[in-house]
Amino acid sequence: MKLRLESFGELRLIDLAGQPVAFPEKGLLAICYLLDRYLQNGAGSEYPRSALARFLWDSHDNPDIMANLRKTISRIQARQTELGTELLIFTATGVRIKPDAFVCDLFELAKSDGGGALENLRRLVAVLRQDFLAVLADQSVSTQQWIAGQRDRHMAILVDALKTALPTARSREDISLIKEAALRIFRDAPDDENIRRILLEAYESEGQLENARRLFEASRHGLESALDIGLDVQALREVRKVFAGSQSPPSVMEPLSDGGSRVARPLPRLVLLPPGGMDAAGALPMLCGPLIEDVTIGLCALNTVSVVAPHTAARIAGHADKAELILRHSISYVLDTRLTDHALFVQLIHASGDEVIWAERFNLEKYDLISHRRDIAQRIARELAGQVRRHETMRHSFEGNSAAYHSYLLGLRDVKRLSLPDIRRSRKAFREALQHSAHFAPALSGLSRTFVVEWLLTARGDRELLGLAEDYANRAIVADPSLAAGFRELGVAKLYLGDIDESLLALKLAEELSPHYADGIASYADTLVHASRPADALIKIDRAISLNPLSPTDYLWTAAGANFALGHYTEALEQISAMDDRTPADRLSAACWAMLGDMKNARLYMRKVREIYPDFDVDKWLSVVPFKEQWQKEQYREALRRAGF
Repeated sequence: MKLRLESFGELRLIDLAGQPVAFPEKGLLAICYLLDRYLQNGAGSEYPRSALARFLWDSHDNPDIMANLRKTISRIQARQTELGTELLIFTATGVRIKPDAFVCDLFELAKSDGGGALENLRRLVAVLRQDFLAVLADQSVSTQQWIAGQRDRHMAILVDALKTALPTARSREDISLIKEAALRIFRDAPDDENIRRILLEAYESEGQLENARRLFEASRHGLESALDIGLDVQALREVRKVFAGSQSPPSVMEPLSDGGSRVARPLPRLVLLPPGGMDAAGALPMLCGPLIEDVTIGLCALNTVSVVAPHTAARIAGHADKAELILRHSISYVLDTRLTDHALFVQLIHASGDEVIWAERFNLEKYDLISHRRDIAQRIARELAGQVRRHETMRHSFEGNSAAYHSYLLGLRDVKRLSLPDIRRSRKAFREALQHSAHFAPALSGLSRTFVVEWLLTARGDRELLGLAEDYANRAIVADPSLAAGFRELGVAKLYLGDIDESLLALKLAEELSPHYADGIASYADTLVHASRPADALIKIDRAISLNPLSPTDYLWTAAGANFALGHYTEALEQISAMDDRTPADRLSAACWAMLGDMKNARLYMRKVREIYPDFDVDKWLSVVPFKEQWQKEQYREALRRAGF
């Protein structure tokens, strides 16, 4: 009687009628282990009893494991006699399997793809719907490690098959198969950008992008609830190996289960610079050094970032040329810390782009630093882990495609400059990036922003620009619902489309997703100005400026607008004077000077606006600029009329 051994899902033996056959679980596990050795290495020879006992019971020096093995062998032999078949053959010193005495789902993984790439993928998807040995009552450490390694290898086989089948997929049925395979891999590697991209394209071809958004959102929430510090997610190493393509220079070699080796991606390096003034008097400076060391120790437990030791960090902090040392030591991220009056300001910087990723101010007056030091350290470590993971996920999307990443960075640079030529250069760069990665959420949200800024600068009320901004913002949210930037851009587009309540909701979601996202908070403040809540707007924009002290132009523009609405015209002009490029705020400058009664300056700025936008019309502009309450619109109209518009 030829039996079937099922190892994916529940481990069990099945007869010809499809009914379960009783058999000792340790015996079935031994068959799986020896069959794997046979299939991988052709190792059909006898396997030592002692080695099998250590695998099943995990001990090198406990004599009981041999007694356990003898009892298990006795039960297996008795059951094989009852069944009239021999699956395992035992000798005085060893054991071997009879692979021709049974069939097993593991044989499916070893088949060649003679039926073609799509048929091979279909067979593998059917086998791998459930995890290998998903239900096993008693597992030794050795068994657990072996099972984990097998699952990684099985996913690698599936990924290879998916990669091979992708170019040949044409029909709706083919696309459905591709999607099913990608969903299976996504279950084990939810942060893998390549798998997400395949899923997006499959869902998009079926007109089901909303389903993709819900899938990614559910995955994000599941990961956040399951993990204690940030999102320290281990994507499948083999998935990365297949899809990564050209990678950074290798740093180490990882052993493979087959005895070979694989190049491992170098971990990003993070240095935590202690604050200056540590030699000042008082308990606060004295305790801040140990606080930063606590954070460093906490981060050392992670396997997604390499942390520079505190001694080297202190040397870098005290060096005259920090940038040179950071470059020399291949440091990816810098946590800069500053000690102010009863507060610790921390700022995470991506070294190569000099980009502030996250910032926070910890008011140490709230804490007894001696007893709460570890709590503060854990909070900082949790934030750092999450921020680095998110930034690395975005950056890895472009690894192996330097041209695309370069285009994205150019777009990011130019979109911050509030002039039409810069905005249009930025749009071109984002579009070039999307040619290489059509569902890259940061580039989609960046493209959305270019249309809003052009709408603001041209002051023509072109709703087509806002429609494009809304469309690209929604696409960014679908591509990555965990990215706050997509919700930010949707909120901004909704604002100028006149949906102020929807704008506030989207920006609130952006803030909840990323409470330290200064740009999102600044946009929230701008919407609050238009919602006729200028006092609340000032609180928000002050928060954004505290997170990003060297504030971009639009932060100051928003602060000036809030002050104008409150009748604080001098304060508004002070904010405008701090802008690197004051041209975008010339209309507001003219309005402020007019309300202060300085008609000379009011006319000066009016003429500047007319030089750039000769067809500017106050009533037309105010008909499209949303203000929730009429008093705010009338205030602006009166000011612009006084200025001579």
